[in-house]
Amino acid sequence: MRPTSFALTLLVVSLTFSLTITIAFGTGSAFAAGDDAHGAAIFARQCALCHTIGKDEPNRFGPNLFGITERKAASAPGYDYSPEFITMATWTWSPDAVASFIVAPRLTIPGNKMSAFPGVADSELDDLIAYLAAQK
Repeated sequence: MRPTSFALTLLVVSLTFSLTITIAFGTGSAFAAGDDAHGAAIFARQCALCHTIGKDEPNRFGPNLFGITERKAASAPGYDYSPEFITMATWTWSPDAVASFIVAPRLTIPGNKMSAFPGVADSELDDLIAYLAAQK
C-alpha cells in the first residue's frame, strides 16, 4: 500500500515540528560523550566527499562545516543553498539540530541538496557530532 500525499505531508510536518522543538529547547549535551577522534574518521568516510571542515576551506557540493554547531543555518559564505533550505532553515545549529538533520535530511527539509544522503549509523552519530562540535 502506497502512502497518500496527506500522510507524507503529515510525516514531514511532524518531523519538522520535532526538529524545531529540538533546536529551540535542545535535549541536553547528548553528544559530549562522543569520541571526536573516531568522529574524524567517520567524517572522512561519510561526509568529506561533499563537505570541507577546515576554517576558510572552500565549499564543495555541500557547505563548509567549520563552526557548524554555533552558526545560523544557511549561512556558510559563498554556498548556494537550495531555495527549500533557505526558506525552511530558520534556526541556529546546535549539536542536537545537526544530528537531527543528518539522520533525516530529506524528511527535515524536502528538496534540499542533501536529500540523497543515506544517513549515518546510529552507533556512529555521537562520535561524528562530537567531531563537528569540536571544529570551531
